[in-house]
Parts: sequence; structure tokens; C-alpha cells
Amino acid sequence: MKILIIEDEKSILDLIKMNLILENFEVITAENGDKGLLLFKKEYPDLVVLDLMLPDYDGFELLKQMQFTNYKIPIIILTAKNNQNDKLLGLELGADDYITKPFDSKELILRIRNILKRIKKAEIEPSGFSIGKLEIKNKSRDFYINKEKIYLTKNEFELMNLFMSNYNQVLSRDFLLERVWGYESDVDTRAVDMAIQRLRKKMGKYNKYIKSIYGVGYKLEVDDEK
Repeated sequence: MKILIIEDEKSILDLIKMNLILENFEVITAENGDKGLLLFKKEYPDLVVLDLMLPDYDGFELLKQMQFTNYKIPIIILTAKNNQNDKLLGLELGADDYITKPFDSKELILRIRNILKRIKKAEIEPSGFSIGKLEIKNKSRDFYINKEKIYLTKNEFELMNLFMSNYNQVLSRDFLLERVWGYESDVDTRAVDMAIQRLRKKMGKYNKYIKSIYGVGYKLEVDDEK
């Protein structure tokens, strides 16, 4: 597994690199956004650890560019910004997790392994689901409405996959948070609500399929499935 670290503080970069190598990961590094984006496009890493505060790039803008280039590669944000709005913005833009400095190296390794484990698990799940006008393909991680491909971030895709594989069942916010973001994530259920809002927006007139169950969570209910 190849990990790309984009971090301008050499001491932190070296610490992460050393710990990842000890865990038998292949590691490539960049000290700025330009080099990081170049390596992202060239090396096709399995996961990215991204510092938001870079000397030449706004981290959120870099995140958007990486998502545009390849939205299937998971990204963990690593930053000194301990603001909940920044966390939610990072997740909204497609990041898989958010860790604030100072951090514990073991925690970072654990979160990396959990994200990679979830992706590997998804690869061996059923090839896909079709419900009414909705279709999801696990191998290619693509989602279609009425045969039109809809771009979803990784977390949005995981949410839709859960809804379709648990069709017509009520899924609590805590369940969705655990399954998509993991036990170790320090985000709260607001991240779930925001992701659902984005998912509904992308579904257009079919957004009514995701029903809100007051005080509990959400369920997928396709009225015109036949």
C-alpha cells in the first residue's frame, strides 16, 4: 500500500513517514501543494495524508483538485486547525477523516488501516444493487440515476451503498456515522446530516427517495421502483 504525505513541517513529515514505514507501507512525500498534486497524479497512491496549512496552497483548494482528479483515493486531513466548521468543510469536500495536531502516531495508523479496510471490504461485497431508477456498482464505485452517472464523494458513495443494501430499513445517524466514518473519527452526527444534504442535492428530483425519520435517522424508499 502506497501512502502520500503532503506536509510542510519536516519534523512531522519525518515522524509520519517513519511510523508508516515501520508498518510496512510504501511512503512518498511532498513538502508543498504543487509537488503533492504532481505526485498524486503520477504515483496513484492508495491514501493521502494532507496538511491543510501549506506554504503555496490552500489545503481546501488542494483537496478539491485532488477530488476532481481522482475522487476514489481516500484522504485524511491533518491540521492544526481545531475548528468544527473546518472539519465539516473538509468532510463536505470529500475528505475521509480529519485529525488535529498534536496527534498520536498510533491513532493515525489506526485510522489509515480502518479506511483501507473499509475500502477492501467494499471490494468483496456484492457487485452492485439496482432499485427502481437507482443503480450502484461496488467494483467501479459508480452510482447512476436513470442510467446517468452521478458523481459522489467516497463518503456519499458509502452512504448510498448502505441505503441500497439496507433498502427500506431505518438507519440511525449513529449507525451511519460508525459505518462510514468509523469509531475512531472525532466528527459528530452533523457530518452525516450534511452528507445527506449533499447527496439529496445531487439526486435532483429523486431526492425524495431518502426519507428523514424524525429523531432517528434516514431510510431509502423508492416510490416508483416498479
